[in-house]
Amino acid sequence: MSLEFFLDRGMGSRLVPQGLRARGWSITTMDERYGRDHSQGIEDARWIREASAEGKVVICKDRNVAKRPLEAQAIYYSEARVLVLASAQITGDEMLDHLLNNEEAIHRLARRTGPWVQAVYANRLGMIRLNFS
Repeated sequence: MSLEFFLDRGMGSRLVPQGLRARGWSITTMDERYGRDHSQGIEDARWIREASAEGKVVICKDRNVAKRPLEAQAIYYSEARVLVLASAQITGDEMLDHLLNNEEAIHRLARRTGPWVQAVYANRLGMIRLNFS
């Protein structure tokens, strides 16, 4: 099974995608999927559902996707597989380092069916619960 990843706009459109692609990851960014001008207006629940329907593993920077009811429902009902950077206050270089430091664990986890949300820390992954209320 070939793994494909979908990067939310918070992950940037150059540094992180290019760094992951250089390591052989198959990546689609928000700007590539929806267009640079249009991607900013796409609701989180929509792109989560659409990326999941395409079989992509979602990578985002917004930990609240698991806490906001609409996004949590989209994750649950679309059986999304979501990786969230544990801290939104890190640079692009740090985001890339976190992902690559956990590359083996991410690829192993990404082969499991969803729904699930995992936080990506500097050197480990951690489960995040979905909140429907």
